[in-house]
Amino acid sequence: MKYLNLGCGDYFSKEREWVNLDFVSSYEGVIAHNLLQGIPFEDNSFDLVYHSHVLEHFSKEDGENLISECFRVLKPNGVLRIAIPDLEIIAKKYLDFLEQGISNPNDELIRANYEWMKIEMYDQTVRNTSGGNMKKYVRQDNMINEDFVIQRIGDQGRVMRNNFLNAKNSNKQVQSSEKKNTPSIITRIINKLKKVTKNKIIKFLDINLDHIAIGSFRLGGEIHQWMYDRYSLTSLLTHKGGFKIEVRDAFSSYINNWAEYKIDGKDNVVRKPDSLFIECIKK
Repeated sequence: MKYLNLGCGDYFSKEREWVNLDFVSSYEGVIAHNLLQGIPFEDNSFDLVYHSHVLEHFSKEDGENLISECFRVLKPNGVLRIAIPDLEIIAKKYLDFLEQGISNPNDELIRANYEWMKIEMYDQTVRNTSGGNMKKYVRQDNMINEDFVIQRIGDQGRVMRNNFLNAKNSNKQVQSSEKKNTPSIITRIINKLKKVTKNKIIKFLDINLDHIAIGSFRLGGEIHQWMYDRYSLTSLLTHKGGFKIEVRDAFSSYINNWAEYKIDGKDNVVRKPDSLFIECIKK
């Protein structure tokens, strides 16, 4: 058997049947490749193609091309498994907390959950800086709905929250260290001259650095460019050549030993709880 994990990030199997590919290789054995240029393998090469929280980072058109590529490299009767943020559940929870908030305008927990669902729905589409409002929300000193947020986004939220709390606890030590390492007057003069020269060049060339920074970020791959639910993704897979389409959970699959790879979760804990898991067979 031969399996392919696209956009694997930090979650992949090192078992010999797996080929792991990501936009940037951060681990030995992970192939670096830009999926906007297609999948770099021959037709009918794999028994399984898998990607988790990758498709939503492509535009609608590029996403359709990615699905076509997945079917191209799959063997006949091979399995395509996809995990994406579930637009249906996000929308339902947003509407649920909206109604609850209208009925209970003074309930701060309901308000907090409502605000979070708005962020979960829109932030990764509209943000212009890394982490966006999601990062700001998780880095609150007092997050009254912490359990709910962690339940929604799993490891991602837990790591972000823990990093913030750890950094906060060590902040005084960092500030103290910075005071002891004040740059010399010569270094400060040189830095000032560099800044003045840079600003003059920018003004002369009529460059808007904010526009450049935002454009660079939004083309960098972090934002969500399209969203899916079980209806739209099923339609897309059917159109591209899939059948026997099934909604799964993190541990069930056409692949008999899927749970053993511990990619979508382990010990009955789902890595991305906000996910819609869908599989299909290539005709």
